Amino acid sequence: MPDELNGAPLLDVRDLHVSFDLERSTVYAVQGLNLSVRPGERVGVVGESGSGKSVSAQSIMRMVPSPGRITKGEIVFAGEDVRALPESRMRQIRGARIGLIPQSPMTSLNPVLTIEAHFQEVLSAHLDMTGQDSRERTVELLRSVGIPDPATRMREYPHRLSGGQLQRVMIALAMACRPRLLIADEPTTALDVTIQAQILELFDDLVAHSNLGAILITHNLGIVAGHCDRVVVMYAGRVMETAAVLDLFARPAHPYTLGLLRCVPRLTAKRSRVFHAIPGLPPRVTELVEGCPFAPRCERATDQCRTHTPPLEEIGTGHATACWHPVAEVTEVAR
Repeated sequence: MPDELNGAPLLDVRDLHVSFDLERSTVYAVQGLNLSVRPGERVGVVGESGSGKSVSAQSIMRMVPSPGRITKGEIVFAGEDVRALPESRMRQIRGARIGLIPQSPMTSLNPVLTIEAHFQEVLSAHLDMTGQDSRERTVELLRSVGIPDPATRMREYPHRLSGGQLQRVMIALAMACRPRLLIADEPTTALDVTIQAQILELFDDLVAHSNLGAILITHNLGIVAGHCDRVVVMYAGRVMETAAVLDLFARPAHPYTLGLLRCVPRLTAKRSRVFHAIPGLPPRVTELVEGCPFAPRCERATDQCRTHTPPLEEIGTGHATACWHPVAEVTEVAR
């Protein structure tokens, strides 16, 4: 794999389409995703459930479950076209060059294998490391993510560890082979706020010290604000807006982004303030929507929005949105 990127992104996803062919219908999970990640950059991907965030991550690693398939687009990782690689090469990349922190640590580990056995499998497959070397590396990895008494803990089965400890184990497994890209899919799901803060601090440290590129998938805009450099807002399988985090929070351009930000409770809000919610429901994933998919829920929608799909166009340096009538003024959310 090439080590020199010559200024190119570490990961470059272009016009990605992913669908699931069911018996009586087709689910259009991702429609035209564009995403890039540079070394040392943390990119947040946000959106409602069903917007295509997790499927996009699976596509990058070519792990879309059957009957899903990538129907169109390019995925270039460190100079290699992921879609064109043989499966044998992809097995070398998964885990070694691209690390994945799955959504649910409680169901991601094999319950009949010890923690050490999980690490042995990864270290043996990618680094040809066995025996004492593997045990020492496992202890080192568990210690690096804050697991107390790692030499004892690695001999435990997953059910003996807490949710926070299991999430740390998953992070250690993802980092075992020093990957260049780390994908964290909802890494703080089902964890209390104190453990969430610890996990996210660990995530930041790993990115900073290893200079790896990172994708953080989450529903939580607060997490994006504090732990990402750039954000991609997805809706109905499409990118609605992308910008640097500070720019997006100060000047949200897409009505959907604005709606998400307005839904976040604020400590400074008056008690009489009505809690904001985006009206309506997302479109059915089994239907190809004409026009902007957010139009039925958008207060700014016009006939043009309902009949013509807006392209993702740059409206400022590093700030792009897919909207015919972007929000121009600085909103109350930014004040």
